[in-house]
Amino acid sequence: MQVEKMYIEADTLSTRINLHEKYSVNKYGFGNWIFDMYDFQPGMTVLEIGCGTASGWRKKNLPEKVEIILSDFSPLMLQKARDSLRGEAVFSFAQLDAQNIPYPNADFDAIIANHMLYHVPDKNKSLSEIRRVLKPGGRFFASTLGENSMKELGDIYQKLEGSATFSYAKNITFTLENGANLLGEFFCTVEKHEYVDSLEVTNIDDLIAYIKSYNDVPDSVEDELYRLVSEGFVGGVSKIRKEQGLFICK
Repeated sequence: MQVEKMYIEADTLSTRINLHEKYSVNKYGFGNWIFDMYDFQPGMTVLEIGCGTASGWRKKNLPEKVEIILSDFSPLMLQKARDSLRGEAVFSFAQLDAQNIPYPNADFDAIIANHMLYHVPDKNKSLSEIRRVLKPGGRFFASTLGENSMKELGDIYQKLEGSATFSYAKNITFTLENGANLLGEFFCTVEKHEYVDSLEVTNIDDLIAYIKSYNDVPDSVEDELYRLVSEGFVGGVSKIRKEQGLFICK
């Protein structure tokens, strides 16, 4: 499914977030874990690129005088973010393209790009821009998926190849496996941290909705997709691996 359909024409992101929140085995939550990794200090200026609905910022304790700009390419996502954080003065919002960041050199203490660099057409241009607007000594946080994340769904998609087109984690262009090499072209140090988790889904309709949120599923394959997904439920539970983590760059 094209990025425009997932983030600009409709909010399919919330469907994916809801599945992970409902069925993840690690109940601490990826959003809480990643926020701990930020280790913000008082007075910092922060830019998030590709903030989506900004749900991960809700009810977070922030140090004094921190200023956070939440940005996204999609006006719809920005509106969702504004609605989510209405009344919280620490946040401001901006629509921007990650390949052309409209801020001065060395403007931010920290920059965040979570699960979004694989959507950027020219990653080198985007990372060059991120490096430019990051202060000396600042940190860049970039989270992404592993190649085998949601492999059980990928195995189903392979059986339907030729009848439909699906998105595979192994085919994304910025992963836990290749991310360090790409980031190392722009940053002196790159640390990789992995978050241990999996899914145990008990409602097949929730899983089908998740699949449809980022894949165009023709009517002609819906019945077969449903049958294949249902085969993965053993004792009423479908267990699905998750591979995700965070790069911290300086």
